[in-house]
Amino acid sequence: MDFIMTKLKKKWQLITKKGYRVLLSIFIFFIFASCATSTRNMGFADADREVAERNYLSAIEQLNTSDKESPYRDKDQVLKYLDTGILYHMADNPKESIDRFNEAERLIQENFTKSITDAAASFLLNDYTLEYFGEAYEDLYLNIFKAIDFIRLDSFDGAFVEIRRLTDKLNLLEDKYGNLAHSMNSSKDAQGTIKAGKTEFHNSALARYFGILLYRADGRRDSAAIDLAKLKEAFRDQPKVYDFPLPKNLDIMLQGTNKARINVIAFTGRSPIKKASTLRITTLENLILITQEKEDDHGKMVLTDLTPIPFPGITGGYNFKTQTPEMVKRPSRVSKIQVSVNGTPVGELELIEKLDEVAIETFNLRKGMIFFKTIIRTVTKGILTKQATKAANNAAANSGGVAQVLSFLGGIALTVAADSSEQADLRNARYFPGQAYVGEFWVEPGEHTIAVDYYDKSNILLYRKVFAPGNYVPGQLYILPSYDLQ
Repeated sequence: MDFIMTKLKKKWQLITKKGYRVLLSIFIFFIFASCATSTRNMGFADADREVAERNYLSAIEQLNTSDKESPYRDKDQVLKYLDTGILYHMADNPKESIDRFNEAERLIQENFTKSITDAAASFLLNDYTLEYFGEAYEDLYLNIFKAIDFIRLDSFDGAFVEIRRLTDKLNLLEDKYGNLAHSMNSSKDAQGTIKAGKTEFHNSALARYFGILLYRADGRRDSAAIDLAKLKEAFRDQPKVYDFPLPKNLDIMLQGTNKARINVIAFTGRSPIKKASTLRITTLENLILITQEKEDDHGKMVLTDLTPIPFPGITGGYNFKTQTPEMVKRPSRVSKIQVSVNGTPVGELELIEKLDEVAIETFNLRKGMIFFKTIIRTVTKGILTKQATKAANNAAANSGGVAQVLSFLGGIALTVAADSSEQADLRNARYFPGQAYVGEFWVEPGEHTIAVDYYDKSNILLYRKVFAPGNYVPGQLYILPSYDLQ
């Protein structure tokens, strides 16, 4: 920026007072556009504070502001319905939660279908300028939360539908993103370089756990046994996702008893966030070199990767900068979850699914697609920008005065516009949890008060959820969901 100011001072003495004001306004606009940091999170500050205090309805009020003050753009409506859906869910308002999740699910399908249809035409557009169609894990786990909502409404049929829908989505997941990659390759700019990634996640233990509970409550023991076997397969066949022990005593879920069964399901932590990873691109003859920089634990940018990619037809001498999104976990403070009945500890919940790990694993399906699309878009637009700037400078070289300065500032404007359009798309749901824990506890028939205590690694109590006293009888389905997003 000091270099730019020095160049401008030499030119400004040739500019009229009117021209000075006009050019200064243009200059300030683009310099601030290039230096400004993203303020998107500021729009959620009040809602985030309410969520931290577990004032979920108040948080929803903060998010449902007028269009002018809303933290969501028109292209972010999926996010709005996901965020308000999960907040209504945690506030134990199942009808409103289902309504929001239904709308989110509808828009996810609609926007994804549109993205396939328009893939070629929008290939050189930044994803942030397009309608958000959700991450795979968001589309999957909203069905889990809807299933709990339907159980709260005593609608087993509705809950069954949601669990089956999640399973169907998983079965079609790789094909879904394969179709998107195929459509993107129909663009002449893609040159057949776009490929969908692979995922190890094809079977959700959490969904199978709900299947066991629902089938058992419906008297369908054989179907419950099948889901129990599938749950065990999930741990056995997907070690990258389930890198922790299988919950103990699962087999007792199919045993008969004259006692009442209480199933506690606790969600902790927060889903991953997306951070920008900076890529620097250098062109050689028919080749581009990509260096990647990421923030280390001390906030410093360090070189993490150097990748050469064949790029037929490219000439050397160009340098560009761009960004791609990367999912990063947010560690949970919760280390132990203890359940008490009538004030007496009866056991601890066990981890059954890392939703944050699933989020990162399924993001791999389109991570490579985003990477190559970003590279091709940056190089293509960058070269056009450089050529346009060079042509403008040549045209004004002999004019001097205002025309030359306008050309100089025009080059800055083009470069700033190109750089600002290459910011990473960092959108994702804000309030989805990161882990799920489960446990089944047998109690004598009668009235009981259930409490769930969350502890950190130092065994300090973080949060206690106490459920209203209830009358528990044998043969009934009792699912007590609890949430601590710490």
